[in-house]
Amino acid sequence: MKLWAHELLRVFSDRLTNVEDKNQFKQHISDQVSNIFQLTSYEENCTTNGEDCIFVDFLNDQADVYVEVEDFKVLQSTLNEKLEAYNRLPKEISMDLVLFKDAITHICKIYRVLQMKAGHAFLVGVGGSGRHSLTRLAAYVQEMNVA
Repeated sequence: MKLWAHELLRVFSDRLTNVEDKNQFKQHISDQVSNIFQLTSYEENCTTNGEDCIFVDFLNDQADVYVEVEDFKVLQSTLNEKLEAYNRLPKEISMDLVLFKDAITHICKIYRVLQMKAGHAFLVGVGGSGRHSLTRLAAYVQEMNVA
C-alpha cells in the first residue's frame, strides 16, 4: 500500500504546482484507500512516522531492491556519506551542503528520475536554491557523470 501511494505521489503529485492541489490529491488517495481497499485512511496506511513514505534502492547492498525508508536518519546519514565521498573526488568542486529534510526528499526524487530510461525533470527555483547541487549529488549516488 505504501509503495502504491509513493508511486502515485511521484508520478502525479510531484507535477502539481501548489499545496492545495497536492492536498486534494492526497485526499483522493485517502478516499481510494477507504473505498477500494477497505482500509481506514491514507495517513494510517500510506505514511511513515506521519510523513509521506519514501522508497529508494541505494540504502542496501543489493542493487535494484526498492525499500522503504523507515528511519530518516539512516537516509540522511547515507546521503551525507555520499556527499563526503563526492567532495573527496579530484577535479570536482566541493559542495558544502546542509542536507535537511526537504533537500533529502528532493535528492530522492531526482535520483528516481535519473534512474528511469529517458527520465526527465523540470526543476524550478530561484538561483541559489540548490537545484544544480542536489542534481549533482543525486547523479553521483546513481553513479552517473555530470558534464
